[in-house]
Amino acid sequence: MSRYRSSGVRAERGVGLMEVMISIVIGMLLVLVIYQVYEISEGQKRTITSGSDALQNASYGLYAMGRDLSMAGNGIASTATTLNDCPDLKPIPVLIESGGGPNLPDKITVLYGGSSSLSTAVPFRSNAAGTQAYTVTGPVGFSAGDVIVAVQRPNCTISTINPGVIAVDPATGFSTISRTVVPGQVDNSYTSGVAVLVNLGQPASMGRIVYTVERTDSTPGACPYVAGAERPQCALRSQNLLPDPAAAASPAPIINDVVNLKAQYGIDANCNGVLSWQDPTGAWASNLVPAMDVACVPGTPGLRQIQAVRIAIVTRSAQYEKESVSPATLGLLCDTPTTCAATMALSDPDRHYRYKVLETAVPLRNALWNTQ
Repeated sequence: MSRYRSSGVRAERGVGLMEVMISIVIGMLLVLVIYQVYEISEGQKRTITSGSDALQNASYGLYAMGRDLSMAGNGIASTATTLNDCPDLKPIPVLIESGGGPNLPDKITVLYGGSSSLSTAVPFRSNAAGTQAYTVTGPVGFSAGDVIVAVQRPNCTISTINPGVIAVDPATGFSTISRTVVPGQVDNSYTSGVAVLVNLGQPASMGRIVYTVERTDSTPGACPYVAGAERPQCALRSQNLLPDPAAAASPAPIINDVVNLKAQYGIDANCNGVLSWQDPTGAWASNLVPAMDVACVPGTPGLRQIQAVRIAIVTRSAQYEKESVSPATLGLLCDTPTTCAATMALSDPDRHYRYKVLETAVPLRNALWNTQ
């Protein structure tokens, strides 16, 4: 009987060099695809985030300005006739200074008092120049630390009430108010029965707030526009000039990446409650408004005719895009999509950023409530 035996050859198992190289190539391709997906996703994330930041900045900027505008004229409108001759407290609820063109930011100044009670004028009983006390007919509404204004045309003096020194005469009810003159003020003499005293409230609750758009780079000053060039980095800033303009702190930044700020008056030209939007130019230029009278006379520009303010703020994203992503112009303070008070031009470098334009109209309620 024959026997057959197996050859004893065993099958070889393993991975060859070719398979290893193919695996490496496939892995590299996968890494490349993953990196490209990540890069695109990260770019979109940065674009969305920067656009969201620009929107949030514009929203907060409008909120900050709208809050002060809603208080414009508080404690000032009710005594507008009394304060009309006071240079530092001319009862202008809002003053708009034109930037000089649609591409240059305007400056907005808001004036309001902070009295916790109605700021009606209180008659004087006695006073002499240089004395550190006023005697008035009643103590109601006056507190230590309040800013007070003595008025006898054409003189005005701003002072602050000293702590804990309001003395009341029980026999007459007259109040003697010890005070300190604000630096830079002329301490005039005031006549009993003619002069009056106006309380503007605590310094922290009152002010003349100036809103400007200024550069944030190494070059201080206004935010310029040069055709064909990229705009510099700018921010919305505010500064309170009262009660002592000489001691006012430097402008404080509110939000960054602001490139424009435009505003218009809501004017009741005929004193009949019908408003029209007016640029701060011509008869309403910032150098002419302070000389206007308080009274509302149809057809004659006056402070009582300022009944509302419309503002537009433009913010820019921090993300620079490789391609142009914004139009050549942006419409500001628009009544219709094609009818705008200002058209802001964007140079080619500017168009590589994304922009947010927010607008709002704020009625000056204190001016509306005190139209007498």
